[in-house]
Amino acid sequence: MSSLLKPLTGYVPASQFADRVVGPPTALLSAGQLDRARDDPLSFRFSVGRRARASQNRAAEWLARSEESGALRAFGPAMLAYRQTDRNASTTGVVADVSLRAYDTGALKRHEDTIPRTERKMAKYMRTTRLFGNPIALAHRPISTVAEAIATATRRHPDENFKTVDGVRHELWFIQGQDAAELEQVYDVPLYVTDGHHRLAAALIVAHEGDFETARMPAGIFATTELQVAAFARCIVNPALDASGVVDRLSYEHDLQEVEPTQARPTRRFEFGVQIRGRHFRMRISQDRVPADPYEALDVNLLQNLILGPVFGITNPGRDKRLRFVAETPTAGVDDLDVDAWFLPFPASVADVMRVADSGRVMPQKSTWFGPKLPSGLVIRTIDWRKS
Repeated sequence: MSSLLKPLTGYVPASQFADRVVGPPTALLSAGQLDRARDDPLSFRFSVGRRARASQNRAAEWLARSEESGALRAFGPAMLAYRQTDRNASTTGVVADVSLRAYDTGALKRHEDTIPRTERKMAKYMRTTRLFGNPIALAHRPISTVAEAIATATRRHPDENFKTVDGVRHELWFIQGQDAAELEQVYDVPLYVTDGHHRLAAALIVAHEGDFETARMPAGIFATTELQVAAFARCIVNPALDASGVVDRLSYEHDLQEVEPTQARPTRRFEFGVQIRGRHFRMRISQDRVPADPYEALDVNLLQNLILGPVFGITNPGRDKRLRFVAETPTAGVDDLDVDAWFLPFPASVADVMRVADSGRVMPQKSTWFGPKLPSGLVIRTIDWRKS
């Protein structure tokens, strides 16, 4: 039986060039930082990323040129211990190749719905460039032997150590040979997708067109104790919004208390932060409105079924142009958004997410924000599985 995880062969950025190759999430970058990256021939995102519209030849040329210039370092086969550190947290895990067949066997689980149109666009990009440069992120329940192996690897000086333009430090340690083989064997628990649902779905489409049995993609794998969890606000842009009518209805149907802007945050389950045309509230759903089904009682489902649908007529969140999703994270939030209203649910717990995934159900898209986010260009590998 094929292992769930295996060492991978690919490229990592050399430390002295990494701040040019690696691209943090665009939402964390200023316009000036994005402009500089856009003009930089070493930028993975703007040279061969999904929106660069690169051909397979152009992608191969970029890889060869970047390796020849010393900007990329070829490695492998190896697993990597990986640590990401910002001013709020330090997170350590492993980067390896994950089996796509594991999704069909139930060892690789997702918890969030995806948009077919986005899946198709990403699959087209993968077919065209034959590149992976945006590793997905996976979580697992703690495994003591994995923690010990990571601790051993990270005692020595990192093989690559750099800061990206957003100030986040990234450290990489190669785990090779017998050490990698032993680590490969201890991942015998389910893995849960925390970031990259659309990338995984797209890779599955492409994998089924090739040699599915051998298809793998890079992933960062973290114990649940390493995760940061936040929620996505549902933000409504509707100039015709009847603000006073919405406030009156919410006050009638739920416990709606006007508060200072800094207090418009949920503090527990079934509570929501609310902003409507500059007025801030904390809203509580009464227990008699909460369904007995644990899935239907998730805060994101309550928000959709009791508020967005009946009050605003938003019945298809993935397609409604009035709706935006904005994560409320330690470094970003919803306070300064130019929107007509927003609703911030209490974050789902890791246990909630795993329970949904184990049941085979999926949460609405943008239900959870999980950190760490792996930046583009951190680990790059070619897509080498095809039908012979």
